[in-house]
Amino acid sequence: MGSSSWLDKIISVVIALILWVYVVNVINPPSSTTVSAVPVQLLNQEVLAASNLAIAGTDRYHVDVVVEGTRSDVLALQPDQVTATADLFGMSKGQNYLVVSVSVPERITVTEIKSGRIPVLIDELVSVQKPVELQILEEIARHEIGSVSLQPQEISVMGAKSIVDLVRSVRIQISSAALTETPAKFQLSADAVGADGEPIYNVRLSHAYVELTAALYQTKTVPLEVPLEGVPAQNMEVTGKDIPEEITVKGSAQILQTVEAVVAEPLNIDGIAEDATLPVVPILPTGVEVAEESLQLQANFTLAHMEEIFFDYGPKDVWIYNIPEGYQVDVITAGITVTARGEDAVVNVLQHTDLQPAIDASLLSPGLGEAMLTPRYTQQLVQIRISPATVRVRVRISEEQPEEL
Repeated sequence: MGSSSWLDKIISVVIALILWVYVVNVINPPSSTTVSAVPVQLLNQEVLAASNLAIAGTDRYHVDVVVEGTRSDVLALQPDQVTATADLFGMSKGQNYLVVSVSVPERITVTEIKSGRIPVLIDELVSVQKPVELQILEEIARHEIGSVSLQPQEISVMGAKSIVDLVRSVRIQISSAALTETPAKFQLSADAVGADGEPIYNVRLSHAYVELTAALYQTKTVPLEVPLEGVPAQNMEVTGKDIPEEITVKGSAQILQTVEAVVAEPLNIDGIAEDATLPVVPILPTGVEVAEESLQLQANFTLAHMEEIFFDYGPKDVWIYNIPEGYQVDVITAGITVTARGEDAVVNVLQHTDLQPAIDASLLSPGLGEAMLTPRYTQQLVQIRISPATVRVRVRISEEQPEEL
């Protein structure tokens, strides 16, 4: 009884398999499937270009396609046998919606196109020259790229205006490890990049590659001498200056050994009448270049309008101090002029007493002699000139009467 039950079960399974094989291979029932992410080919892009138009944004679109057919045909269907297209002919500037058409093999039917209308933004077609920018990867300490030559130095970027406007430059990249002290040539792929350094897609470049000639140089910081020539405009004076005292240069190790200092071209300040910033141009030996950190060196000059004021003094106006006890000092020279030069706001408030000339009598000897004149008060921010710088004096015992000259 038990063995008969097992035999019945085995016979039932065999019959079921035979029926399944019959249904699948003979009857072959209808079946459906979804082909995902079918790329949409945009037709007639050249027609847009001829009308000075371009797609603003991605030109890569995808749709999901639902197909139906016999089970065997559906199972045999490959994704690349499903093609989708959308025609750009007749499209105009602005937002457009394209109808997607799908082609499939015979005996397969398209039952649904998901997102069958795709939005395409069309903008003005422009071409703009952008500079080629070299980016160094994996930089090496105290080394910089040098002897750089780029061909071309600018590349035309073509595409929709709204996209091209985002492009700041065309970038090429190279690792410092690929360079040596001897200049060599490299062919590097070019990419359009935005202000943030990220790539900008959906534009075309007039050159896909840039030829770079470059070497890897050492850097060295040395003293910098910047000569000055000329004088400011009348009544103007340099009251402050900030001139670089060092410069960092680059070159081969052998050449840099011979560089101990650098002299710049003279800065001409002749006739300047206001604050000025002047470029510092170093004079470099052959094979030596300015390093990145010393590019665009500048010297800054602060100027002020200067005023002069004059005061006249007689012999009795001179202040004499440190007179030895029992002595009398007389100034014999008749006319003394004190000139003060400085900024308007400072000079114009000076009084006659502020610039009084003075003599230190402790430095004098009895009899006739010469004495140095100095200002009685120290005047900050003022240049003082006394004329004459020395005067004739007589030193005598106070009880004696003055002698006739």
